[in-house]
Amino acid sequence: METHDRKSMLRRFDRVCPGGVRTDEPMSKHTTIGAGGPAAFFAVPGTIAQAVSLVRAAIAMGLGYIGIGKGSNLLVRDGGYDGLVIQVAANLSGLTVRDRTAQAEAGLSFTKLGKVLTREGRGGFEFAVGIPGSVGGAVRMNAGAWGADVSKVLKTVKIVGGDGRVRVLPAADLGLGYRKSNLPAGSIVLSALFHSPPRPVDEAMLARSMSRSDTQPLAEKSFGSTFKNPAGGFAGKMIEDCGLKGTRRGGVMVSEKHANFLVNVGEETRANDIEDLVQWIIGQVESRFGVRLTPEVIIIGNR
Repeated sequence: METHDRKSMLRRFDRVCPGGVRTDEPMSKHTTIGAGGPAAFFAVPGTIAQAVSLVRAAIAMGLGYIGIGKGSNLLVRDGGYDGLVIQVAANLSGLTVRDRTAQAEAGLSFTKLGKVLTREGRGGFEFAVGIPGSVGGAVRMNAGAWGADVSKVLKTVKIVGGDGRVRVLPAADLGLGYRKSNLPAGSIVLSALFHSPPRPVDEAMLARSMSRSDTQPLAEKSFGSTFKNPAGGFAGKMIEDCGLKGTRRGGVMVSEKHANFLVNVGEETRANDIEDLVQWIIGQVESRFGVRLTPEVIIIGNR
């Protein structure tokens, strides 16, 4: 990207998001794994309207963009990302609870949503407690645990699409499945409306969610779960059975506590080492079990 192009792009972004745009921002500061190269442009919109304007500006300039919340399940390669990263978690975290619904902005902590609603006696959100990331990410990945997931409670989602249009889509149109959705290409989640009438809280499920730290390395820098569970099995168990707990590449290691977690234990851990370890694990599990694991992690940027 030419220097004068970058300057003109920055001026345009500054017009729609004054004071909220930086250049060459290290993504190690904005991902839960704590590693990653720089984003050419990094924006922190103060309102949903600013987020929409940033997307429209990027589209008009032919620049790639991605929306992030808390940066879980995201890895930016060491060569950096040449586009615009729009971080919604910093400011877009509003929550409005009504008689039978809850409206959450995309940057709200998904764990916080679960805690607030279960405290108010709104069952169905027990699984959310302890899941890392934001509401937007949870919708995109159809986050879930203990047999429950976002698809069971989501009513509608507001997005800005790859054409710059803002739309409200019913949950039934999103193709929500196991850790996936069919959100339109180039879309960023702005907010979500959840069905949350008062109903009994599943105390057993809530207790399991609250005790995640007993079996998962939640205090360490990680993606959260690295791989999706294959049909009829558990990724963590397969990785453990391959004897890979404690395996290390540079500053990243397969957790000794739970094998489906990679933890950043280094000082200046390279994103490329993390990606290489992910691919090596896939190969080891496939060689032993004939099953090819699918990462939950989104990997972007240049090596």
